Amino acid sequence: MKVHRESQFHTIGEVKVTTGLTERRIRYYEKLQLLTPQRTAGNQRLYSDRDVERLKTIKQLLDSGKSLKRVRERLSELDALARRDDGYELERDAESYFEGKRIARGEVRKSFPFPMKDRQAVLRRILREHAYEEEDD
Repeated sequence: MKVHRESQFHTIGEVKVTTGLTERRIRYYEKLQLLTPQRTAGNQRLYSDRDVERLKTIKQLLDSGKSLKRVRERLSELDALARRDDGYELERDAESYFEGKRIARGEVRKSFPFPMKDRQAVLRRILREHAYEEEDD
């Protein structure tokens, strides 16, 4: 699992300028638990670059007419995608595996245009490829 290290932190005043949101609005989104900035020993909020991007996403979604409920859902989706870093590695490895098999069979095909999203899809595809090979024998 990859650990994301935040190299720079910003005060609420800096975030306000960067995002175009008011301090009150930023604190409101925190109260709604849409983001969780770090705090200093003196309880001052410190926003990471990731927090700033999250606030920009919230603002963009709300400006496009999305409800707060839909914003929360979308942020959850984005968080799930961010946690799938290991899934991406698996997907890339699976595509390399299948491409190697195609080359070994003398087939020349373009890469599959729709990437697999989860381990079950990879396993189903491996089983299909294996069954295909057994039919050729």
